[in-house]
Amino acid sequence: MLVKRDNATKLVELVLTNQVAGQDTWPLEVIDKIHIFGSYARGALEPHDVDLFIEKMSGDERWAHHFINSMSRGSSPYSIIRQGLLGRRRGCQLVFDYDVHSDNDAILLWRRGEPLETALGRLRAIEVDPGAGRAPRDAMLPEFEGLDRDIPLYHRGQLVAAVTAGAISIERLTLDDAGPDPDRDVDLRVRLRWKEASPLQRAARAVLAYWRSRSIDPKAGHLHGQDIESEDTPYFAGFQLRYLRSLPHCFTDFGGVEWIEIPHPTKTKPLEALRIVPGENLRLLKRGWSVGS
Repeated sequence: MLVKRDNATKLVELVLTNQVAGQDTWPLEVIDKIHIFGSYARGALEPHDVDLFIEKMSGDERWAHHFINSMSRGSSPYSIIRQGLLGRRRGCQLVFDYDVHSDNDAILLWRRGEPLETALGRLRAIEVDPGAGRAPRDAMLPEFEGLDRDIPLYHRGQLVAAVTAGAISIERLTLDDAGPDPDRDVDLRVRLRWKEASPLQRAARAVLAYWRSRSIDPKAGHLHGQDIESEDTPYFAGFQLRYLRSLPHCFTDFGGVEWIEIPHPTKTKPLEALRIVPGENLRLLKRGWSVGS
């Protein structure tokens, strides 16, 4: 999604204003610095979203407790920060993992204790360059094309690193829509979890049909955080990247042979998915695997 520079600037101003106003309250009190990078920092008139590095302070006990609780529920611990900085607004990617991006083009906007005027001054000092196009997307694979907005930078970085190490391989799929599963018990589980109009139910039915097309019994599957029936589940599927953090554990400790991920299930658009399978160097998968926003 391309964003007009004026609109992008307003988004960044909102982030800075909210951070300065809330820097002494939870959860924004854990933020130490904010940097901007990518096409906006290069001066593009129509940046592809706005990319911000959020640098946290270390050693905050409340944050550590929140982080553990969020992970145990399968949710992102950083969503509370995004809510505090942006509310429900889109068009801005918050990145908390420096390991997946070279920060050579990052510009410091704010550090703890500085007034809002200082941060806004740095933002406005970034020169516009009409010749600057969209910044190259970091941590990209051909399989991510068209999905990069739905797969945040930290996840792309993890996946690219794992592919490069030979720990996994990735295939792009477009799943077909499907009706009720022929097994009534399996279909009942889907209907009990999601409403008929839910994009997640649509995604679930598509995954089940894809497995059946390959003679895989869905009862041997683990669907979006839950076993369908058997505890011996070598086939995994997830939506919206919610459980992707569990992929190394599923592959290395539970003998997983496949993970189907639908980054952005919708009601009507094509169901674009990633099929992830173990590679020859699976033992390297857990190295550096972390969770971002």
